[in-house]
Amino acid sequence: MHVDLSYLERLFKGDRSRMELWVRVYLEDAPGQFRALLECVQRDDTRGLEATAHELRPLAHYLGATQLLELLERVGKEARASGAAACTATVDELMG
Repeated sequence: MHVDLSYLERLFKGDRSRMELWVRVYLEDAPGQFRALLECVQRDDTRGLEATAHELRPLAHYLGATQLLELLERVGKEARASGAAACTATVDELMG
């Protein structure tokens, strides 16, 4: 995952402690949320998949992880259109 912290730097006007907090939140929360994405696909839980992808989007956005953000948006669209099971390849791409 490519990260561009310039957005986070602009958002918090260079306040390194607030930037560090967001990075720490990502590092602490994201692994569990990524596991939840996998579990939702395995259970064919469309609502759970959409919700989890939606929760991860701000973290990706603030970290400047545009590819991750695009994949999360695709997961949400695919889940709404075709259900959670149809998102297997995209979730695999997220995890890869």
